[in-house]
This record gives sequence, C-alpha cells and structure tokens, in this order.
Amino acid sequence: MKTINYILKYFIMTVCVVINIQCQTKQDNTVKQSLKVDFDFAGRRLDEVHDPTYKSWVINEAKENEKSFDDVSIKLKGDFTSKWFKLGMSAPHYAQLVSDGLFSKAPLEMTILGLKPGIHSLITFHNTFDKIGDKKYTSINIYVNDKLIKTVSQSNRVFAKIASETAYLEFEAKENKPVIIRFEINSKSNSEIAEMLFNGFEIDTPDLKKQTNTPFPENGDEHVVVNKDLELKWASPKGTSSFHMYFGEDKNKVINANKNTDEFKGELTDSRFVVSDLYSMQKYFWRVDAIDNKGNITKGNLWSLKPAQLAFPGAEGYGRFAIGGRGGKVVTVTNLNDDGPGSFRDAVNQEIGSKTIIFNVSGNIELKSRLVINQPYTTIAGQTAPGEGITITRAPVGLTGDDGIARFIRVRIGAGRTYDGMGLTGANHSIIDHCSISWTIDESFSSRGAHYITLQRTLISEALNVAGHGKYENGKMHGYAATIGGDIGSFHHNLLAHNYGRNWSMGGGLNGDGYYSGRLDIRNNVVYNWGHRTTDGGANEVNFVNNYYKPGGASDIFIALTADHEGVGKGSQRYFFKGNVMPGYFDENSQEKGRRSKIRNNEIVKYETFVDEPFFLSYINTQSAKEAYKNVLSDVGATQPFFDKHDHRIIKETLKGTHSFKGKKSNLPGMIDTEKDAGGFPDYVSEIRPKDWDTDNDGLPNWWETIHNLNVNSTENDFSDSNLDDDKNGYTQLEEYLHWMAQPHFFINENDILDLKLVNYFKGFEKKPKYSFSNVKNGEISIKKDKLEFKAISKGMSSFEIKVIDADGDSMTRKINVFVK
Repeated sequence: MKTINYILKYFIMTVCVVINIQCQTKQDNTVKQSLKVDFDFAGRRLDEVHDPTYKSWVINEAKENEKSFDDVSIKLKGDFTSKWFKLGMSAPHYAQLVSDGLFSKAPLEMTILGLKPGIHSLITFHNTFDKIGDKKYTSINIYVNDKLIKTVSQSNRVFAKIASETAYLEFEAKENKPVIIRFEINSKSNSEIAEMLFNGFEIDTPDLKKQTNTPFPENGDEHVVVNKDLELKWASPKGTSSFHMYFGEDKNKVINANKNTDEFKGELTDSRFVVSDLYSMQKYFWRVDAIDNKGNITKGNLWSLKPAQLAFPGAEGYGRFAIGGRGGKVVTVTNLNDDGPGSFRDAVNQEIGSKTIIFNVSGNIELKSRLVINQPYTTIAGQTAPGEGITITRAPVGLTGDDGIARFIRVRIGAGRTYDGMGLTGANHSIIDHCSISWTIDESFSSRGAHYITLQRTLISEALNVAGHGKYENGKMHGYAATIGGDIGSFHHNLLAHNYGRNWSMGGGLNGDGYYSGRLDIRNNVVYNWGHRTTDGGANEVNFVNNYYKPGGASDIFIALTADHEGVGKGSQRYFFKGNVMPGYFDENSQEKGRRSKIRNNEIVKYETFVDEPFFLSYINTQSAKEAYKNVLSDVGATQPFFDKHDHRIIKETLKGTHSFKGKKSNLPGMIDTEKDAGGFPDYVSEIRPKDWDTDNDGLPNWWETIHNLNVNSTENDFSDSNLDDDKNGYTQLEEYLHWMAQPHFFINENDILDLKLVNYFKGFEKKPKYSFSNVKNGEISIKKDKLEFKAISKGMSSFEIKVIDADGDSMTRKINVFVK
C-alpha cells in the first residue's frame, strides 16, 4: 500500500511539474508587445492633455474608432466621446493620463488584433472627474471573449496614475484571432452614476500596483537641480522587502539590465539611492525593481532625468533653467521678409527639433501677422545680428512652446491693428531677457497659463494710449504695459516707462476647480510715469519686493500695489510686500503707505491680505529698491548689438524725470497715442554679414572657430563643432559664442586703442561714481576719470571687468569682451 501511495504521489508531482513547466514555457515563449496608450481629450491642444510617456489616441465623439500601433491594432465600438479635468492637468499635478479619457454611458467593445500567440496582459485606467458629493460611480464589468474576468471600481478626482483605479488582466491570444474585451456599466441602484471613464491602457507591462512608483525626481524631469550629489527616491507597494537598483546613460541598457550588467547598482532595503558626478548635457535612466517577501520580482518602469543648467550666465528666477536650442541645429535668418526661405517666420516654423535661430541680417522685419514660437527647445539669439540689430514691427511675437529662450529683440508694433507685443503664454520653463517692447495697442506683454517662467531686464515703454483699441469705445485710454500670470512667474529688473496702466496687472486667474491661482515674484523692477493704474489685479500668492516706483508728469495715483480681492473664485489672494520705494510718498520704513486692498463683487475676506514672510524663494540676486533703480537703468532692454535712440531716450527721461512727447488725443505727458506722436518709425538700417563670416553655416563665425581650433568648413548640417562642450561646463561652443555676443563686445586691430566712456555702462549711477577694473586678459588698461583705454598685448580673445561704486556704496560690475584681429 505504501508503495502504491508513493508511486501515485510521485506520479502526481511529476504531472504537476510537467504542467507547470509547460505553462511556464508557454508564458516565457510569448512574444511581448509592450504598448501604452493615453486616451486624449479632443477639445484641447495635445501637449496640454497628453502624457508624453504614452502613445496618443485622441477620442472624438463616435460609435466606432480604430487605430494601429506597429503590429497591434485596436478597434473601439460603442457610443463614446471624451472628457477632461483641467485641475488634474494643471500644476502641481500634471496628471495627464488620468485627467482625461474616453467617456461613455453605454457598453464599450475593445477588439485587439495582431497579438502574438500566448499569454498577454492588459491594464486599464478608470478615474472620473466630476464632483459627485455623496454619490458614487458605478463599477465596470470587464469581459474577455465573453467571459467575465473582473469587476473594477472607478476612482474619482485622483491626481496620480498610481492612485487611479485599474484593472489588471491576463489572457491568452491565439494565432490570427482577435481578443475582444467588453466593458459594461454594472449599475446596481439609481443612486449610482451610470457612466464610465476609460483613461488609457497598457498591454504587456507589469502590474502597476506591484511596481515601484512616484519617483523623485519626477520621471522625465529635465530641470533637476543637482549640487554635488542627487538622492533618488521612490515609493513601493505593501509587502515590498527590497529593491534591485539600475542606473545608467543608455536607455536600452537600463531597460534590459540584470544583476550581471554594469547598470546594476545593488540590492537595497531602503527606497533611496545617491548618484554623483552628473553632467547637465547627459540624460540619465534608472529603474527600480520591487521584490516582495516571497522573492517575487516585479520589473520597474524606466525613469529618466536630466540635470538642470542655467539658460545662460545671468539667467535668474523660475525660468532660469530654460533649455532652448542647446545641442540642436542652427537656423540662420538671412533676409527681412515676412515669410519664405531665409525669413524669421520660416526659421521659427521649421520642425527640426531643438534649434537656435541666429541672424545674419539686421533691420526691420515687418510682420504681416502674429508670429507664434510654438515649438519647444528654441533659442532666439537677437544678439547675433550685425549692425543695429533686429526690430520687429506691425505684429507681435510670442512663445508658447516649452523651454524657449528669447534675447535681444526689439518689438515696436505701431498704430493699426489691436496687437500686443510679446508673451509667454503656456511656455513652461521659458525666459525672455534683454528685449524691448513699445508702441503696442493691446498690452505690451502677457503671460498666462505658464509654469516656471522669467521676464528679466526687458524695457516696456510707450504703450499707445488712445489708439482705437478694437474692444473698447473711442477715446478709451488703453496704454497698458503687462498682464502677468504664471506658476511660478519671475518678473525682475525690468523697466516699465510711460505706460498708462497695468504696471503690472496680476492675472493669476482660477484653476480648474475654481480656486485662485498664480504665484508671482515681482522684484527689483523700475516703474516710471504711469497714469491712473500702477500694479493691481490678483493672484494666489505674490512676492512684491524691492521695486522702485518713480512718479512722472502723468501719474495721479501714488500707491504701488492695489491688491484686488476679485470675488470670482475660492481660496485666497495674499501678498508679501517689502522694501518697495516711491520717492516722496513712501520708502522701506513706511510700506503700509505703498499698498492697499480692494474688495470686488462683495467678496468676504477672512484672512490677512498682507503677510510677513515670502511665500517662496526667488532665485534672484536681489538688491535694495534704490540700488536696483541704478542697476536696471544701467542694463535693460535690447542692448546688443545696438542700443537704439528710442531706448536711450527712455532711459534718459526716467533718470531725469522728464518726457519728450505727449499724446495728441490724451494730452498726457509721456503717454503717446500713436508712434507718430514720438516722431514715427525711424529708418532701420539693414546690414548683411559677408559670405565669409560663417562659411559652414553652423552658427559659429570663422574667426571664432579659428581661435578655438574648430573646422570652418564642416559639411552641410554638421553641427558637431557648435555642440561641443570640451570643458564640460554644460554650455556648447555655440552657447559660449552667444554669451560672448550678449556682453558689450568690440572688434579691434592688434595695435588699436579701445576707448570707452564708462558712464555709458553705468547710466543709473549718477552720485559721485568711481570706476575701477579687474580680471584683465590679454591687454593693458588705464582709467582717467570716466574714460578707459584698453590696448591688447596680442591677437586673439581679450576681456576685462569694469566696476562702479557710488557715494551710497552701491556698486555694479560688467564684463567687456574684445576680439583682437
């Protein structure tokens, strides 16, 4: 009997092992066809609603839809449309996958074609967005080939993929046969909301609920602030006992890494890992596999990060890490046409990936329509133009693509169509620096719906006042400087002069849930000669620090900040107000005289409007208001390659407290109504670079490539020299050249003497200025009073720094670059 039992037991064990081996072999031999799809809302821009780590499928109202992804095709059948959740899409959530999706009140059939024979998996996401109070959404029955496999609940208004309700299914696909997944609303009572949200799906990926999740830095973050070390962190599901950590520079190697590869960094019991010596021009990939207490390993998702790098030396505030065209191609503007080959518009519209736009021509680009820079990773390098630089007239130019950089551009619109000047609408991680905007009919500058932006050292002047704005009655004064929003938006070291109102207007707006939004940092700006409005409007949180407001002949209000409680949203609108100055009215010791609050729409305010501590860091080198006044008036506007007469005049009038013109209709000092009131458009001199300036058209002029031992005859579209970074400082050769051109610079012959009048570089420092120099490279310097003489020692690159200090002890240092031919 024992022998029979033993034989029977052995037989059963053998059969089980064989079956297990066969099942395991069957599963292991299945060709996995990993696919991740985001069902996107059809009513918004794709970049606003789409999760970039998934394939996009835009869902329009339909009864049938079909889309192919490589070898796999998906057919949808039912009665469906799409919905979205604005709050979930917005900062700080950015939950694009689970904040929109396919919406239906009827059964939905999903047919999958093209799967290889074997065992496959499917994850579906079900997160709803409507406010439902005490109600709840019905659950969903999920069938595979007419067999009920799972019933899944629907989450409501969650802000992360890991928090969303999901269904994880495994099924067998047979050769040349479709797999039919059916979703049916499982309504059990009238109190349930019989609707279904289907946000997206994944095929042949690990079970999300068993994976590590919530990485820090966030997956795909290209602006990670790294000091010496960076601590990576993540969350894990319950029951996780340890982790396998993988890290490297090659995406595919990290995806396929195992314990025997260089990417394996060890088995960890803590959910954190420190990496060192990261380089800002390198993208890094990492993966963390979770191991449960039974030893089962769930492979983690691939995550990526890139260390932050300043957009350029001197970039500050929350847009300081804009990437621009770094490492990409170069497009050269060769004519002043509105459109066509060689034009600025053509350069902007070329869909070639990361790009830097340089100018081999100077003069007036008269636009016939608005120019929108909507592609990400674009640098506009106005400092590269010859002669008197680039001026854009008659229509505005604005950034809407992420990671944009615009520098040293003049925009002068002129009377006619109701146009603004420049903007940063929706352009996350972007910066505008050293630009000049004037003669607009609508506000000169605007920024709405953007995150992590900076407007710095830009001169906004003479917004046309009584100019026939298209939305207002005749005679309406609308000489407005700027409406600013952002989260977080930095506005610093700018000059606003001769603008009737909106100096600034805070347009924080509301988030998708109706709460006040917008976080603004407004500091070290100079505002001169406003009319009846200084800074007003509202935002959720505002730092208003060390700004200098100087009344002029048209000024009739002597409050710097009017905090409007707008009465249109929920939450709060609060302000940190410190260090601001208005000569003759208030200073650092009487801040309460420079601010006020107003109630609109009968809003009930149950909190303090003005607070004692800033809401967030500024990441700006902040001066006192009086020192900032001197600093700004010494370095603001499109100063390179040429500071034009208009901006010279604005600086002079601000310093002297004067005006040169009045509006013929409004008759207000400094508030012109048409550009003709100020003498009209000047004759913009056009100059073209010689053909031997940049022989290979890689953005680097021949003289620069020669001095740096680079190839002046690279083949067409070879930008390897431009993208070199031999010293590993995070800036390419092209960027180093752009930085050089962004400073005051001169070209001289070897035996020439360079004479500088130092007051021209420190116009704001009028009180007994004293000058000095330092860090002289390849040259000799002497200073007599406010005159400097420089003589080079040899051919090549030279530079030096000049410094001013005045009777108040305020100082400023600037660098001068010289190329000795």
